[in-house]
Amino acid sequence: MAEDGTHPNRRPLLALVLLSPVIAEMLSGSSAPLEWLNPAVPLLLIWLYGSGVLVMRETAVRWKVGWPGILLLGAAYGIIEEGLAVKSFFDPAWMDLGNLGWYGRWLDVNWVWAVWLTIYHAVVSIAVPIFLVDWIWPRTRGVAFTSRRGYIAAIGFLASATIFIDLALTPYRPSVWHLLGALAAVAFLAWAAKTYATRLWDRLPSGTPRSPRVYAIAGFVFIGCSFLIYGGGPALGVYPIITLWEGAIVLLAAMLLIRRTSGDPRWARQRFAFVGGVIGFLIALAFFLELAGWRGMGVVGAAFALLLVRSYLRAPTHLPDEAPWPPSPAQPETLIASDESPSGAQRHDRETRTDATGGARGS
Repeated sequence: MAEDGTHPNRRPLLALVLLSPVIAEMLSGSSAPLEWLNPAVPLLLIWLYGSGVLVMRETAVRWKVGWPGILLLGAAYGIIEEGLAVKSFFDPAWMDLGNLGWYGRWLDVNWVWAVWLTIYHAVVSIAVPIFLVDWIWPRTRGVAFTSRRGYIAAIGFLASATIFIDLALTPYRPSVWHLLGALAAVAFLAWAAKTYATRLWDRLPSGTPRSPRVYAIAGFVFIGCSFLIYGGGPALGVYPIITLWEGAIVLLAAMLLIRRTSGDPRWARQRFAFVGGVIGFLIALAFFLELAGWRGMGVVGAAFALLLVRSYLRAPTHLPDEAPWPPSPAQPETLIASDESPSGAQRHDRETRTDATGGARGS
């Protein structure tokens, strides 16, 4: 803990639990800015998303699984939210489904919607907020934000939010077998994240990355094609199996492109560019929704555009891959001093001077 008794990582911790619902719900237009004026909306979203992203990040740190594991844990979170809490995976009348309420529905499961939202939450709700916090506060990378008691409390918050939304806010009742299937899928993804994610990721072919501009375009196209392919449903796929294969091809292409940047701090800007492309699509969507009459979306989009620009300009001294993720055995799992404490600031100054004289690792 910091000398004044406050949490040593309070700023990145707060940023993490806020970024997840703001990006996934507000920036995407799922919960427009004016809806957040109702205090119940941000409280509920932070309760669910904030606890969810914290649990997945802290689990990844403790299991030392890195980004492949984070993405699988993010997919598990998607199933927790959409399959167990709001139950949109099973409800044919869910408000956001549209044609996907019948297109791809089989055995009382909305399969096309389920795959789309699982990927969406893994990337947008979980991986992107964690990456941005790592980028802005690079010394917190691979460092636990919570004690064991705090970690258990976060799991309790996520479980209680899921149960409350399931029982009190969403009246649809799937069969017990559907719920057990969703729980089994969550358990399987968690097991895969801990056991096989890194090994399978390392087996993917690697190579020399392209320029950051290519990665920015790829991130934009990846999330845009996800919206187009899955959201377009019968208009583009004709048959649900074709839609799922189209989405799988786009996902595989993105994975192979990102795989080229793995394990080398020189390519941190490429990874940031891909994340920036993903957020860039949501920013463009926000401006479009503003023109369509969704008041406040333009302000949110402009704020995130400014955040991306400022974060990228800090890149020379704030590369997330300067420290291992997860930490090496010699690296402690908790920070002794925060960015705001005198000792933390002194270390940052020394690191900055070292990079300035010896050359940035990203060059």
